[in-house]
Amino acid sequence: MGFNQNSISYTTYEVLQAPPDWKEAVVEGLRQGRIYAIDIDAGRDKAAGFAVFDDPLNTEFEPENCVFDPLVLFSFRMDKLTVPASTLKLYIRRRVQENLAATRREKMPRQERDELAEMVRTDLLRRAIPAISGTDVVWDTASGRLRLFSTSAVVCEEFLIRAREFLQLELRAMNTVGVLERYLDERDLHEAYHLLPATFLAPGANGIVRQKEEF
Repeated sequence: MGFNQNSISYTTYEVLQAPPDWKEAVVEGLRQGRIYAIDIDAGRDKAAGFAVFDDPLNTEFEPENCVFDPLVLFSFRMDKLTVPASTLKLYIRRRVQENLAATRREKMPRQERDELAEMVRTDLLRRAIPAISGTDVVWDTASGRLRLFSTSAVVCEEFLIRAREFLQLELRAMNTVGVLERYLDERDLHEAYHLLPATFLAPGANGIVRQKEEF
């Protein structure tokens, strides 16, 4: 998702810290933080990491496909495997019936049934194709601004973790909180957080609000 797919929703970050040799560091960081296949054997059903900007299925990074001085372009990808609940229920029921018939039993203990259900779910996940979500990322090294073309809290949080770990970037969101933290000292910041909504009304507007409340 992003301007590459005609999306205009994005989150802007200020780059507070970046490696001095950022061109080499960013390519190596993207390689190390690239997305890998979901490790089902480890009990995971999702994965996240970097991919090439205009081809989220490509994770082979080269300077030619991600560094366009002063811009750095890449994609942040999140994959997830799911099994529809109704489908899972049918397969579990069949496996339970087969097990009961094979062991000549009429009932199955709850714990055994739960273990069997987890085995069925894992088997189905191995056969599933992950849902892939790619989010465009544009870092303007000249202005020190980075745009992640998503406003999802989950996407932003996952991206920030990997940007710090693999790209060595310290980022601060350019939202109201971020701007206040940049320009205000601790005392003024504390006061700003405790301002009442009426503080932002135009002069004389308080009387109008009171009249409406009384009415």
